[in-house]
Amino acid sequence: MNMRRTRVFLDSSVVIAGLASKTGGSHKILALAEMGIITPYISEDVVSEVLRNVRKKLPDCEALFYTLFKTLPFKIADGSDKDIEYAKKFINEKDAVIMAAAVSSKAEWLLSLDRHFLAADWTGKFNFVVCSPGDFFERFVIKE
Repeated sequence: MNMRRTRVFLDSSVVIAGLASKTGGSHKILALAEMGIITPYISEDVVSEVLRNVRKKLPDCEALFYTLFKTLPFKIADGSDKDIEYAKKFINEKDAVIMAAAVSSKAEWLLSLDRHFLAADWTGKFNFVVCSPGDFFERFVIKE
């Protein structure tokens, strides 16, 4: 049985929440990645934002941060200039870089805890679903 892994782009908020708490949807997402059920994508921007926030708000988690990035099979995807320009039509520049990276990863999902990602209607604008980890678990079906 060859299962196709679902491509999921993780915003920094999800990675930080998954590091900060052993419970909740974000931690479960990291567990799915570790088990090979999903393919987790992030961008260079996500990595630097996570590290910056961990150092500032969760200094006790810095060693865990490095372990996480060595352990989990993260794939790095950064958006093209064309994808960034397109995304800027819908969201601020900082977040357009994240949207563009998700486009370039060919993700099926972009998971975030940030309201400005979750409050918008992305239907027809991007080829992936934008939702919280909790919503992902309500809608995710393992494909065979």
